[in-house]
Amino acid sequence: MSDASTTGGLSNASHAATTTGQTSGNRNRGILLVIGLVALAGMLVAIYDSASRFLRIPLFCPFAGNGCDIVQNSPYAVVLGIPLAFLGAFGFGGYIVLAYVGARAGPGARWHLYALLGLNLLEVASMAYFAYLELAVIHAVCSLCMFSAALDIALGIMIVYAIWTWRAIIAVGPV
Repeated sequence: MSDASTTGGLSNASHAATTTGQTSGNRNRGILLVIGLVALAGMLVAIYDSASRFLRIPLFCPFAGNGCDIVQNSPYAVVLGIPLAFLGAFGFGGYIVLAYVGARAGPGARWHLYALLGLNLLEVASMAYFAYLELAVIHAVCSLCMFSAALDIALGIMIVYAIWTWRAIIAVGPV
């Protein structure tokens, strides 16, 4: 029996490209699902932080005593009258929307990956600056903020992996 007959008339190279493309496409959907779930965790933390600020109740701050409350009550926790926690919830919501759109998009549409990367670079840069403020200016550490920063870094790693995987699909050939 020939190789072409066992692969439905496709040559081995075409069959490998098709199989790899389908697997990688499913893998990217899986990565986008994980991105959405990790972003949901970050969004819930940011909503909790925002709600405690608006309700004026102390934050539960594991590993940092009352550091979260000190940071939250500092003048650096508000930008243009908007609490940073609210902006964080909005940013994590952006990850969720872009991951959902990407999972629903066709195999050729990958603009959402670059939009996710741009959002991530903005978020990580903001979190790095705020971490600097916590350590050098406020002299308190918010463990919830550090958890959100860790989630942003994890999201960045997953986004870069998704882009790298998509570029590998392009190198193999069209699906």
